[in-house]
Amino acid sequence: MRVLVLGGDDDEHAVHVLTALRDRGVRAEMVDSRMFPQQLRITWDPVTDTGHLVLPGAGRIDFHDIHSVYWRCYNGFTEALLDDPEQAELAANDARSLFESVLVSLPCRWVNGWEAYQLHQTKPAALARVAAMDLGGVLRCPATCLGNDPEAVRDFVASRERCIFKPVQGGAHTRMVRPAHLTDENLRSLAASPVTIQEYAPGADIRVFVAEKRVLACEILTDATDFRDDPHAEITPVMLPDAVADGCLAIARELHLLWTGIDLRRTDDGTYVFLEANPSPMFIGFEDRAGLALTDALLEVLTA
Repeated sequence: MRVLVLGGDDDEHAVHVLTALRDRGVRAEMVDSRMFPQQLRITWDPVTDTGHLVLPGAGRIDFHDIHSVYWRCYNGFTEALLDDPEQAELAANDARSLFESVLVSLPCRWVNGWEAYQLHQTKPAALARVAAMDLGGVLRCPATCLGNDPEAVRDFVASRERCIFKPVQGGAHTRMVRPAHLTDENLRSLAASPVTIQEYAPGADIRVFVAEKRVLACEILTDATDFRDDPHAEITPVMLPDAVADGCLAIARELHLLWTGIDLRRTDDGTYVFLEANPSPMFIGFEDRAGLALTDALLEVLTA
């Protein structure tokens, strides 16, 4: 059995999973996309679906010997330094096309694969898919306004008691909408970038890890709008109601996720509000502080 970790030595979680696999006797290798095409070699015949990688320090690995891939992060590739800009663009396009074709088509178990990551790159589409699901009334999605129309943003905020805002794609923490955010001057920034506005769901933060058929959850006790802003938040394991756990499993299936971290809010009336599902969640801190066996759960998925 060969397991690949798509990431790099500069990523804590990639190194953690690689080390854990090797400690369990699994033949595992790191695949850093930034080494392609200068150091990492790929050969592939898509007609016969045969091919191999040649990794620095690891030698040749045939595609059909690869049992699974843990997609921690895709860092792009290293573009060739060519004097001719047209040739440089052609070379970059060719490198991207081949490497990403492997990400799409490599015949193994992906944790997680191309479809899952494309949905994560288009979070509004992922939210729409979850909102269209029948989750039995125990899980719901928050009212949401996405766009760059200042008047639509003002109207949406005015119709709710409290709202939060965050980037459409991610990359910054969630913040409460304040009156200063709704001034003409501030809303002019929408001409450069759209925004996600959602109704604020007061309650407890719940992080749910789904590892194929397993559900492990914890509660994050904090007064911060975004728990990531509170390094001292108390994290404790919790048992979810069966209907909520089943809903999380259904969401993972809908978004093509064998492994995911799902963020929920549990409101005072016992309703659970879905916020998002991450295809490559950070989990070491949750494991250490809540005592959840997340590494073992992930490795079971990778070696099943």
